Amino acid sequence: MRYRQVEEGALRFVFKYDDDAPDLLHIFARHLTSVDDALDTFFLGETIWNAERQRFETYSETHGLFWFWIEENRVVMIISCFSL
Repeated sequence: MRYRQVEEGALRFVFKYDDDAPDLLHIFARHLTSVDDALDTFFLGETIWNAERQRFETYSETHGLFWFWIEENRVVMIISCFSL
């Protein structure tokens, strides 16, 4: 599996490339969203913990973001970013 890492301040964000379209990030191939959409949502949205799915969910006025810590307060794995 391939991943793209993006540094933003003290955090590193990890984005997976899509299995069916390996030249595209999963968030773009599946939802036509960008790294910037994900970062904006992460930093500007409201976050809740989904215990059933064991992930954080962050929502802005325009996007949703599913994610979890790979390394708490340092490395974030982006699961999905989508338009609302």
